[in-house]
Formats: sequence, C-alpha cells, structure tokens
Amino acid sequence: MNAKDIAQALEDHAAEIAAYLLPQGKKAGPEWKAGSTRGDAGQSLSVRISGAKRGVWQDFATGDKGDLLDLWAAVRGGSVADAMREAAQYLGLSMALPTREDKTYRRPQRPADVAKPKAGARDWLLGRGLTAETLEAFKIGEQIHGGKTYAVFPYLRDGELVNAKTRNIADKRDMRQESGAEPCLFGWHLIDPKERQIVLTEGEIDAMTLHQCGIPALSCNAGAGNHQWIESDWERLARFSDIVVAYDGDEAGQKGAQEIARRLGFERCRIATFPGYKDANEALQGGEDGEFFWEALKAAKSVDPAELQSFTDFIGKVKSMLYPASGGEDDGSYALSIGDQRHDWLRFRRGEISVWTGINGHGKSLLLSQTAVQLADQGARWCIFSGEMQPAMQAKRLVKQAAGLDRPSLPYIDAIGEWLRDRMWVVATVGSAKLERLLEIFTYANRRYGCNQFVLDSLMMIDIPEDGPGAFSAQKKAVQMLADFAKRHDGHVHLVAHPRKGRDEKESPGKMDVAGSSKITDGADNVLSVWSAKRDPDAPNYKPEEIDGRLSLHKQRNGDVQERSIPLWLDRGSQQFCPTPRRRTVQFVPFSRETVA
Repeated sequence: MNAKDIAQALEDHAAEIAAYLLPQGKKAGPEWKAGSTRGDAGQSLSVRISGAKRGVWQDFATGDKGDLLDLWAAVRGGSVADAMREAAQYLGLSMALPTREDKTYRRPQRPADVAKPKAGARDWLLGRGLTAETLEAFKIGEQIHGGKTYAVFPYLRDGELVNAKTRNIADKRDMRQESGAEPCLFGWHLIDPKERQIVLTEGEIDAMTLHQCGIPALSCNAGAGNHQWIESDWERLARFSDIVVAYDGDEAGQKGAQEIARRLGFERCRIATFPGYKDANEALQGGEDGEFFWEALKAAKSVDPAELQSFTDFIGKVKSMLYPASGGEDDGSYALSIGDQRHDWLRFRRGEISVWTGINGHGKSLLLSQTAVQLADQGARWCIFSGEMQPAMQAKRLVKQAAGLDRPSLPYIDAIGEWLRDRMWVVATVGSAKLERLLEIFTYANRRYGCNQFVLDSLMMIDIPEDGPGAFSAQKKAVQMLADFAKRHDGHVHLVAHPRKGRDEKESPGKMDVAGSSKITDGADNVLSVWSAKRDPDAPNYKPEEIDGRLSLHKQRNGDVQERSIPLWLDRGSQQFCPTPRRRTVQFVPFSRETVA
C-alpha cells in the first residue's frame, strides 16, 4: 500500500478526517475551516469535504496545501512515512505484507585518498553545467589512480554511506561501484521527508541537474536494465504518490522506464522525456534552464492502458517466435526443459496460465518443482504457494533437485541457499488460503522482487468450493482472476488441479478428466498431465530401462504443437526426472569436490 492508496482512503472520509485533525474547526458548507496548521488563531485553513476536490486543503496564511495525507503530516509535524503509518492505523488498513530476512550488505568506508574535487573532476562536472553548490550538496569527491582522475559519487541515506560509484572522467566505460554494497538510489539525503513527488533518472549527473533546478530527483545505481534498487528502496518509495521516470530517450532507457512504472505502479508513475535531448544533463549543456525542465515534467505522460497497443509493437515478438534464441526469449517466455534436454515446442509465456494435473502421488508437484529449478537457471523468478507441503520440505526437495544429488554436503547446501535467494520465494502458509490474499502477495512479489512465475498448488487448497451449488461459477471466476493477474503483471501462473477418480491408475488423465468446471481447462493456455508407472526399484522384475513416467501436453493455445508426450526416468536420490534411462542428473549450482559429500 502506497501513499496514493492511503490518500484515497482518507479522501473517502474527508469530513471525519478534517474533524479528527482539526477538532476546533467549523463546518461551513462544503468546506471545513480552522486555524493555520501552525496553530495560529483565525480562519485561514480550508479543507474541501465534498465535491470534485474533496480532500484538497490550503492554508492561506502560509501557502501550504495538498491532500489529506499532506495535512496529516503538517498537523502532526512528522514525515509522510510517519503520516502513512498513523493514517493506516486510524483507518484500520493493513500495510503489512510478507517480509523476508534482510540481505547483508557491506557498508563502504570513505577511502583516505578521496578529496574534494579540484581541477580534474571539478572542472569536468562544471563543464557539464553543474555548479559548485551542487557538487557540494551531493558531496562529490575525487580520486587519482594510476595517473587517471575519477569522480566519486557517494550514495548517502539516513546519514549513512550506503554505496559509492567512481567514474573515470575521460572514459565512461571505466566505472565501478563498491563491491558487496547495497543497490540503492542516489540522492536520498537531499529529499525532504515530507516530499510526495519525485523524479527518477538513469544517471547521477541527471539527478544533480534536476536538483540544481529545484526539482527533487534520485538516480538509479546501475543503468536502465538493472532494477535491484527497487527491492532495497521499496518502503522509502511508498510515500511518493507522483513518480516521474525520466530515463534516457534511447530504446534501453524507455524500456527500463516502462518496467519501473509497472513495478512501482502505473497508477502513480508518469514517463517524461526531454525533447531534442537524450537526457537532462544534455539539455542543461544545450542551454536549457529550469523552465524547460518543469515543462517537460509537467508534460510527462501516464502509461497507456495495457489493452491499447499497435500491432507494430508486436513485430519484435513475432521475430523471436519465428527465430528463437536460447534460454528466455525476448518476449520473456521459457522453454520446457527436462534435465539437459530442451523442448522448444512448449513454452511458458508471460500473461498465460498452465494447468498441471495428475493422479495423486504420480509426481505432478515433483515435476513442477523441477521445472521451477530449470527455469530459475534460465533467469525466471518464482513465488510458490503449496498449501499441501511445509516450506521446509519444499526447500529440501529444491536443494536435492538443484544439486542433482541425494545428500549434498553442508557447505553445498549453503551455496544452494544463496542461489535460491534471488530466484525463489515461498508463501509460507500451510493449509487453505484465500485467493484474494494470495494474489496480493503475488502482486507484491512481482513488483518488489520481479517474480514472473507463480505456483498455486493446488486449486483445492484455496477458498473455492469443489462441489455443491455455485461451485462451478466460483471456479470459473477463480480462473478468470488468475488469468487477469497473469496478464496484468506480465507473469505466468502454474495451477495444480486434481483429476476426477478413474477406474485405475494405468492411464494418464487428459484435459477432460480435470475435476470441477470445464472452465478450468477452457481458461488455461496450457494443460499438462503427469503420470507415473509406479515401479518399485527393489522388485525382482524391475527393469531400469523402462520408463518411470510420462509428461503429456493436452493443450497449448499459443503454440504450434497441441499434443505431445515425453517419457521420464526418475533419479530417486536427487528427485530429478531425466530424459534418458541413464538417469544422468544436472547440477544447477556450481560446486567443487570439497562441497559434495
């Protein structure tokens, strides 16, 4: 929940909030009048409690104005973040969402050889239109290494040095950050705690340019395609209700701007460009002044609805479909892989749902877990809910499958844990869960951590009736909600659905055998079933070359292949399915002899 959400909730109770914050005020028609926010006597402050501008206020004695969240902060004298917490508590809104243990980062020490910029770095930055006051405000430093001059950009936040970047003033490619430091935004120390609007830029010098023109701005730390700072600064960004993303005007910059707007929320983000220039600093060097920048930010455009696009926008995807590369494609899809074999005829595409079915105990969840490991190795990020299995047991299975071993050593398990850290998240709820709550958590994981693959195991573990009056309608609505989520958040949902009971377990269930409403498979883009031969390796007639199971495709809405089946052989120690009777497993996390038991 961000500042815009809370401000809207306050607006819905404008009269009540005005009376609560300004108890001595007097209601006068559609307004609530009171003294100044600074406590002065008189009738200088007016709050609109009805009409089109409900929630808007202005203190005519001081010139202060804003919405009800700004009023809360002004009356209480705290920051916007403090006002958000207090207002949410007053309204009975929960701001709590799943958290995980904070990562450990190394805080850099200011090197002894960093000095105030002199002729080298200072002249270079002044030559780019910045002033000495701006350099001082951002605490810019200078280093001399090997006869080369570097400008040092310190990342200061909450009175602490969090990160630092050095750049060779003569070679843009010669740039580095502190090893092990936290990825975060540049310029936090200059942002007023009560500020509700912010501009995000692609480079430090662009943020400095806008600050020099009186515009609050922050810069990312690692270019247009790296968004790790979102995770670190997520809570700090929640207080901004208007975020203008002013990245470079090239293709990479605009692509990055779109992704940031999606993750931070389209409803509070706008995208700005500087006509005739690549970025803000180029415009400054071109002779533009503060008025130019304010006009450019005023003209920043909201992101168009996802539903409204030109067919031309899809030509790139068509090219990647007809001429696929390896791994994740340009459209963000991933190919099915079993062990070291890749099956390009089945792709898990963004904005789609895959239904996985299979008889109880036949390995559908086990194969889906392995698919998660294989796709994570290709770059996918997962958020998994399994109401049927304890998180620790899920982690044990993932460790085995990631190692390709039955019992990896303790150091190797630690290495796998680090590998999983930025690839997989779990909804640590055992038992039934509410679908709406799961979608809230999935949305959070998508926006904050960039998760794009989501597992719901299984349909019977959420608050959707299996049978009885209204059951089929509820199941249809649930699938519609999942489809909407997948498209809205550019992700792929994997839904486990049990089949009806058959005569025996000798045949793999098909599309028509999924229990419940036919809308479950009608609404799915892919339908897969997993079948096990249920062979006992200790039986006297056991033949290792015979298959242990089969994965069958029964539907692929957007693929050329509609039906296909592949044999599976199970390595029981690692719990990996393999594509050949040799049962050769794959190690997804690098290791040495010393890290394997």
